[in-house]
Amino acid sequence: MKTQIESYRLMSNENPLGPSPKALSAIHSFSEKIHRYPGWVPKTLKEKLATLNAVSPENISVSSGSYELINLITRFLMNKNEEVLTFDNTFVAYYLSAKRNRRKCVISKMDSPHCNLKNLKSLQNEKTKAIFFANPNNPTGTIINHDSLRELLSTIPKTVFVVSDEAYIEYVTDVSYPDTIQLQKDFPNLIILRTFSKIYGLAGLRLGYGIASKEIVKKLDQVRILRSLNALAEKAGEAAIDDIEYVEISAKHNATERENMYREIASLGYNIIPSQANFLYLPFENNDRKNFIYKQLGDQGLMVCDLADFGHNKSLRISIGTIEANQKVIDCLGKLI
Repeated sequence: MKTQIESYRLMSNENPLGPSPKALSAIHSFSEKIHRYPGWVPKTLKEKLATLNAVSPENISVSSGSYELINLITRFLMNKNEEVLTFDNTFVAYYLSAKRNRRKCVISKMDSPHCNLKNLKSLQNEKTKAIFFANPNNPTGTIINHDSLRELLSTIPKTVFVVSDEAYIEYVTDVSYPDTIQLQKDFPNLIILRTFSKIYGLAGLRLGYGIASKEIVKKLDQVRILRSLNALAEKAGEAAIDDIEYVEISAKHNATERENMYREIASLGYNIIPSQANFLYLPFENNDRKNFIYKQLGDQGLMVCDLADFGHNKSLRISIGTIEANQKVIDCLGKLI
């Protein structure tokens, strides 16, 4: 009789510790009221997010996942003849949103795992309206530092939106990471995106938010689909913000396991990139080698992300999982040297 192999989800950068316990409790408590519509404005959630980020509630736009805001920016904050500017090896949603809304997307080719903002600046022209990047970058896990971002903001026209997608900010340990809240005070064209899908463990509820100038937030909230945010997501988000201990435990688990996985996999001779997110990026010399590794991991129940699905050949992305799952990845890779 064939032994069934346990499966481990390591392809979507989810929190392996599960949802925030306080968020789960809030969902259960509110579940008997889901026959009622949510409010027009998630007032309490906006206020909690404002306090968390030391801004005004008028600087917060809550959305059904950060992708909703990406789509609203490309659709409603841009004209048809204006262009999006982004990198090739980054979150595919920026390109897809531009394509869906019939906006031209100019792509900067990355010659390393790092997003070089100077390369974006060289492609900026009079038609550029929005610059998108993920920080930490998905899928490479690298960051753009504070000085680099300030330099970009200081040299581009104030009419160009600079969108910093910070889905993985809670996992960052590098002190050179930008203080975007502070930068936004000097550069109101900076839009910050955050999410509850990663460290808060609420990916299935689709909850995100943006931090922007009052003018930008007002525009985004005007064009957002009414009540696109469901009531359970709203209540879960409110509770998750209060679950400080859960966030700290999740961040500590990730930092420890990320460092251990990087060290062990690098010692095996793999070309692995240091990460500031909750995943690791493995580029390979060719697709045959990548496909072989991907299959072998899959055969052991280790479901990692083949980045060819997002247009990036010769590379895999492995989410940081439980201690058990991470050790299985290390052991499997060790046998494939």
